Amino acid sequence: MSSPPPETSPLALLREHWGHTAFRPGQEEIIASVLAGHDTLTLLPTGGGKSICFQVPALARPGICVVVSPLIALMKDQVDNLRKRGLKAEAIYAGMSHQEIDHALDNCVYGRSVKFLYVSPERLLTELFQVRVKKMNVGLLAIDEAHCLSQWGYDFRPPYLRIAELREALPAGVPVIALTATATAQVQADIVEKLKFRPGFGIFRQSFARPKLSYSVLQTEDKLRRLLEVVRGVGPGKTGIVYARTRRQTEDTAAFLQQHKFSAAAYHAGLPSDKRTQVQQDWIADKVRLIVATNAFGMGIDKPDVRLVAHLDAPDTLEAYYQEAGRAGRDGQYAFAVLLAGPNDGDELRRRTNQSFPPLDTVRRVYQALANYSRTAVGGGELAAFDFELQQFAETYRIKAVDAHNSLKILQREGFVQLNEAVNTPARVHLVLNHQDLYAFQVANAQHDLLIKSLLRIHGGELFADFQTISENSLATHLRRSVVEVRQQLRYLHTAGILHYQPRRESPQAMFTTPRFDAPKLPIDQVRMTAARDLARHKTNAVAQYLVGTRCRQQLLLTYFDETDPARCGVCDMCLAEKKAAQAAAEVASLREPLLQHVRQAAQTPRQLLAAFAPQQAAAITATLRELVDRGELAYAADGKLQVPAGS
Repeated sequence: MSSPPPETSPLALLREHWGHTAFRPGQEEIIASVLAGHDTLTLLPTGGGKSICFQVPALARPGICVVVSPLIALMKDQVDNLRKRGLKAEAIYAGMSHQEIDHALDNCVYGRSVKFLYVSPERLLTELFQVRVKKMNVGLLAIDEAHCLSQWGYDFRPPYLRIAELREALPAGVPVIALTATATAQVQADIVEKLKFRPGFGIFRQSFARPKLSYSVLQTEDKLRRLLEVVRGVGPGKTGIVYARTRRQTEDTAAFLQQHKFSAAAYHAGLPSDKRTQVQQDWIADKVRLIVATNAFGMGIDKPDVRLVAHLDAPDTLEAYYQEAGRAGRDGQYAFAVLLAGPNDGDELRRRTNQSFPPLDTVRRVYQALANYSRTAVGGGELAAFDFELQQFAETYRIKAVDAHNSLKILQREGFVQLNEAVNTPARVHLVLNHQDLYAFQVANAQHDLLIKSLLRIHGGELFADFQTISENSLATHLRRSVVEVRQQLRYLHTAGILHYQPRRESPQAMFTTPRFDAPKLPIDQVRMTAARDLARHKTNAVAQYLVGTRCRQQLLLTYFDETDPARCGVCDMCLAEKKAAQAAAEVASLREPLLQHVRQAAQTPRQLLAAFAPQQAAAITATLRELVDRGELAYAADGKLQVPAGS
């Protein structure tokens, strides 16, 4: 007698694979829309559980879910998390070898148990992917970070515009779910249009309000000292993130906090990958309480008990600030988002924005230098990733680092170049010979026998089925050889066709996303560049207004995201200041008549009046007396006593 089929209701899948007993607000309705076959736009605040909204319906529907995601680190994290839950997932992104990509796609075509294929947007329309995806049983298309579709968004990615072409290659009934944490009404409309949503589509949006997240902007001329006060105010032992703009700033700030006896560590892309991994793990495990990081940190990390997110400098957009600040208090408990603002920060923001659009000649020069750096000929190099260090690149070609950075950002926004953050990708091996042929090779090549035996002893027969992560250091220790010798031997076996070897990578990478152009003929759309500059200035002005805000911080943010008539949060610095002022005014009003009564009985000095009331009322009494004198209801006599003027 066969066993009954597994329960595939959304709640049962949530319980089975994630261990949760209920969905978060909004998730169930979104999942129901997808399962009904509707195109769906999902807007959930940071930490709102967006991934569940496509992962659960993907498991409930037949076929594979293709997930488009722009960030390699985020892809790798999600794939690793799915695999830990016993769910098979593959990923294709820049820096993988042709053999790895080919094998991953084969698993999706022929491996029936693969449920998720994560792919970077520039890989969607390669011939290899286009041929294979038509052979897959695709049941759902998920677009993560969907704001990248819109030129009105804060992180526009041109390859995203071609996702609609992928839809045409899929069966007509395959629904699409687009997900983002930050999208204005204009960006939402752009997403719906660019993805060619079908009639009957659904838009599900939760308020971006975070009732227990207190936003504050603290004006200061000494940011480190003010940061120290903030950290002390949040309380000992609390977990926090401090965002800094530069690598040097992360290290200096972490050292400053350590000097003042706080558990802190720096995190940035310039650290060795094992150091970055260790710092992140120590912070997640609460061995380090404060992590001082550049803005790449935090994406995809699920740590709900962060009590503080502090920014030493304002991000370039309110979208970026909302996402980064929103990493605090995901457990629903009170948390603090603090932005430290110097007297000239608004002007500095505007200067940086203007600087981020260098002259067209500079952009073309950087494009040519990148071609020289990567040794890419005209017409070649499409999607061929190469290691790329910005500082080395700028020094080699005598270009200011800031000009190189900003020019590359423009080239990326125009769709000619892709920059990828440093991601630690361990070495991987896949045996391509069958058991019999491999044994014959070992007999004939005794010098390679020990390495092959060691690989099989550590990883077993899985090496024949798929790429397996290996440790070159562990192999070297086991074989009593140097790591250099092990790598040389693995490269030889790769060249000889015995195995596929993908060396460890940990450097940032770049690639041309189109065949390389002759730099003077680079078809940059100057009209679009002008529009992008105007949009950047608009977004900068919105941040500058936030810095000097005169009303509830959360109201300001929600209005920016087109929420209608948002309520005051009651917990931001502006709301608390108004509440304090109202309380002080009420106390002053309550003291007015008692003070007048005292003076009507007998003229008294302010000191005598203060002595008649509780010490904690001293400030309110002083303020009330000043007000009564200003209004002419009390006056000073020649002896310095307060009295009621004649005729009052």
